[in-house]
Amino acid sequence: MNNYKLLPALMALLETRNLTDAARRLNVTQPAMSKALRLIREEFQDPILIRDGQQFTLTQRGEQLKERLPALLFQLDQLYLPPQVNIQHCERSFRLAFNSFVSMDILPALCSELYEKAPQAGIQTSLWQNASLSELGETDVDLLGTLAVTVPENLYGKKLASDHYVICCCEQNDIAIKGVSLEHYFAARHILVSGLHEESRQVDNLFRQHKKQRRVFATLPSLRLALETVIGTECLVTVPLHIAAQYAKHYPLAVLSAPFELATHNYYLLWHAKFQNDDEHRWFRELCFTHLQRDFQAKLALGSALISSSN
Repeated sequence: MNNYKLLPALMALLETRNLTDAARRLNVTQPAMSKALRLIREEFQDPILIRDGQQFTLTQRGEQLKERLPALLFQLDQLYLPPQVNIQHCERSFRLAFNSFVSMDILPALCSELYEKAPQAGIQTSLWQNASLSELGETDVDLLGTLAVTVPENLYGKKLASDHYVICCCEQNDIAIKGVSLEHYFAARHILVSGLHEESRQVDNLFRQHKKQRRVFATLPSLRLALETVIGTECLVTVPLHIAAQYAKHYPLAVLSAPFELATHNYYLLWHAKFQNDDEHRWFRELCFTHLQRDFQAKLALGSALISSSN
């Protein structure tokens, strides 16, 4: 294997043609520079420097190296410099995924800003299904917006928001007018969303603690369908506050405080460690974080206002 560590010593010898001056330039002893010259001669199978009286003369190979080596060393030095990113010229297609608890409402505004600031870049979005967070590095996903209880060690992230569960029902439901007690909650029929294990786990634990059986009317594939379906029934849907606010703007839904306390849950923007020092990725994740955090804050504020108005 070629010994690239000898190249700085070779450059100093070629330029100074003097062992003492070359050693002084690299701040090493003359015996160390003599050893380096011996190793250089072995590596290149050429004397490189030939003593001519009180001076050294470069061999033909030495002359060739003196001409080529400065540019090569400059290129090697550039490898250690941080990359200069011009996001205007970025041609990358970023991949952004969401789990079911994180709204994709940000996409129009996010895409508009991306198009303006990085006109050559693109974006692909997807729904993060039931895969484990530890599998994120095995995918082509750049960023994941998700609810998370714990974050694996191989992931980096920024916290977007904390939220808690509330109850949604049709505005015409008696509970929307009179309020919901724990007895009402246990007695009511519920609409669930398949795949939302975190919510199911917490609420099911509540029923078990009170030795009650949850009465499930329907299990539907999305939060939107669950909240649309509840409008024509007297059922209840238990969802995070920011999601309740998102749909209550468009549907005749009442948003009610839960008659029990469940632990708050946290939302994150996550990425794999392999992207941590990627400058283009850093720019994109800051862009996404700004839009997502702003969206969470607005919906949480709206949700709190809806709960206050129903009390």
